[in-house]
Amino acid sequence: MALSMLLKRRGIFTFVLLSTKPAIFCCGGIDGVMILWKILASIIGPAIFWLAYFYYKDRKKPEPFINLLAAYLHGFIFGFLCFLTYKQLPYLGLPAGFNQVLAKGDGRQILFYSMLVVGPLEEFFKFLPFALFILKYRDLDEPSDGVVYAASLAIGFASFENLGYLPLMTGLAFFGRAVASPLTHAIFSSIWGYFIVRARIRGQSEMLAGLYSLPLAALAHGFFNVLTVSNSLRVYSAIFILFLWLFIIYLLEKK
Repeated sequence: MALSMLLKRRGIFTFVLLSTKPAIFCCGGIDGVMILWKILASIIGPAIFWLAYFYYKDRKKPEPFINLLAAYLHGFIFGFLCFLTYKQLPYLGLPAGFNQVLAKGDGRQILFYSMLVVGPLEEFFKFLPFALFILKYRDLDEPSDGVVYAASLAIGFASFENLGYLPLMTGLAFFGRAVASPLTHAIFSSIWGYFIVRARIRGQSEMLAGLYSLPLAALAHGFFNVLTVSNSLRVYSAIFILFLWLFIIYLLEKK
C-alpha cells in the first residue's frame, strides 16, 4: 500500500525526469533520444537479469515475484533519497559525491569517504525500505528470503544510481558499470538481509542482528569502493566480490 501511494504522487515522475536529464543533454534531437534509450536499456536489462537470477536461486520456495518487483521499485525510490542526501553533505563540510573526492586524488580522503560516507550512507538507504516495508511480510520464513528481498532492493538502488553514471561512460566502462553495479550492491545488502531474517526465524533480536550486519555490509561496501579507484587494485576488487558472491550462494543453498 505504501508503494502504491508513493507511485501516485507526482514527485516520482519528477525525479525520474531529473535523473534522466543528463542523458538527454548529452546530444540534441534524435541522437539525444537514442542515447537516452540506450541508457535505459542498459539499466533495465541487467536489472531484469539479476532479479531473475535471485528469483531462480530461491526457486525451492520462491517469493511472489510481484513482491520482488515492489522491492525493486522501493530501492529505486530510496536511491533517489540517497542522492538528495549526498547533495546536502557540503553543509557538513563533506563533498557531495564520490566523484568530487576522486577528482582531488587524495588517497586518505578517498579512504575516509569510502569507508565512512559511501558504505554507511548507501547501505542505510537500502536498509530503510527493508525495515519499513519488507520486514512486515509474514512469509519471511527462511534466511534466503532476506537475501532475495535485500538483493531486489539493492538492484533497484543501483538502477537509479546508474542513471547518473552511465551518461558519462562509454565502451567497456559503460558495459561493466551497467552489469556489475546491480550485482555488487545486491551482494553487500544480502549480508544484512540474511542475518536479520535468520534472527527472526530463530526468535532472536532483529535489531541486534541489524546492528552487526549493517555495519559489516557498509564496511565491505566501502572497502570495495577503495579497491576500484586504482587500476592496480581492481583485480583484488574482483576477487573480493567473487568471494562474497560465493558466500551468498552458499547461504542461498543452505537448508
